[in-house]
Amino acid sequence: MKNSANILIAFVLLFGAFFSTANAQQLTDENTYLITQYFQQNNNATKLLEAKTATSSNVQNQINYVKLTQIGNSNQIDIKSSVGDSQTVSQFGNNNDYNFINYYNSAASNFNIVQQGNANSLQIYGENTLIKNISIYQKANFETLIIKNY
Repeated sequence: MKNSANILIAFVLLFGAFFSTANAQQLTDENTYLITQYFQQNNNATKLLEAKTATSSNVQNQINYVKLTQIGNSNQIDIKSSVGDSQTVSQFGNNNDYNFINYYNSAASNFNIVQQGNANSLQIYGENTLIKNISIYQKANFETLIIKNY
């Protein structure tokens, strides 16, 4: 009787070990599938991010940049421009004012503006091919220059 109980226990253990191994294999397969899906999605996201980075580097060539240098008190700069414009503006003195407004021109411009003195004002409205790469040096006191391009 004791032998049959031992055989029954051994049979149950072997039977349980067989099914637990099969279930563990199935879980491993499901985990492998899920892990593969996770890394495949991350790989796709990485490829999408790389494509977006390449696109944004092309767009960066069209982004505005403005370099400002102001030495003095109460200097003002107001720039409203379109994509691709680049400007370098330097103001040395007090109460200098620079305004640039360009809403409609799609061509990129490149300006270099220097105001040296006190209470100088420079206003540029719009742009055309004549002032596309203009450099303006305003060295005086209490002077106003207005450029209108329509």
